[in-house]
Amino acid sequence: MSILLMPRLVSPACLCGVLVAATIAVLPAPSSITWAAGKTEVCGKGLPKPLNALLQHTYPGYQLTSLAMLTDVGQEIYSQDSKSRCPGVAKVRFFNKGRVDYALVIITRADHAHPYNSIYDLVVAREGDDRSWNLTILEKDVHATPPAVLTLPPGKYTGERDQQPYTLESATEVVFVVKYEAWSRVYILTANGIEKVWLSD
Repeated sequence: MSILLMPRLVSPACLCGVLVAATIAVLPAPSSITWAAGKTEVCGKGLPKPLNALLQHTYPGYQLTSLAMLTDVGQEIYSQDSKSRCPGVAKVRFFNKGRVDYALVIITRADHAHPYNSIYDLVVAREGDDRSWNLTILEKDVHATPPAVLTLPPGKYTGERDQQPYTLESATEVVFVVKYEAWSRVYILTANGIEKVWLSD
């Protein structure tokens, strides 16, 4: 499978090559959540209980991108692209074809009046052989409107990196992150580590 997508709008953020993805297990952090304490996160209920416990410990009171956080157009497109009602969660065979991981958009501060002031981490959760979960951070403390995350199949993906056409090939599924009507990018596991390419929406 080969997908050729060129960007219409590119974020000024680093269009770097290989990502230095931090992996954490349990790392307590102070909460900067601005919504009501104790609010139940519906999307989080679909996660494995040990993973949910890890997330609660690492991100106290965390929230995931919900359908309501997307624009009307974004909700329509996402609903066509995914059977899920939770754009902050995507099952992905990212590290290993035979094991399901979870790509997550974890919101640490939500500003519903000004969503571009929200802060989120983009994370891939991986279950170890001992059944414990680890979090690999792809992007941290991003100040922007939270995007949706989906899964794309293995294959070649051509987009832009360092303002030049760039192609990556993946033997496993890839993490596809999209802010509808603005930008999108894929994260791919390669022999050099986890790399990303900016695509169009």
